Amino acid sequence: MGELPSISDALIAWTGWRRTSWPQRDELRLAEEFGSEQARELMPKLRELEEEFYSSDARLVASSLAEMGQMASEQFRCRHPELSEEAVRALAWCYTFDFE
Repeated sequence: MGELPSISDALIAWTGWRRTSWPQRDELRLAEEFGSEQARELMPKLRELEEEFYSSDARLVASSLAEMGQMASEQFRCRHPELSEEAVRALAWCYTFDFE
């Protein structure tokens, strides 16, 4: 078995960030990019991170979509400094799209 890609790279691929017009979490795209076995190993962690990002209350308190994304991102970054800025942006893109 090969080395797992970084969780940041996997998040970016899975969400479709900078690849699709709107968020499209796609396990098949992840498998095509990193292999089926690695995708299966990564999916539980990706879902866990997504759930954690979505636990933010920013959608309830922010006055704008931009502020919502910024607030949720800041809360999440404090707990996950190991993730790349692009990975956090990918999750914020999904979050703001879902709650606009």
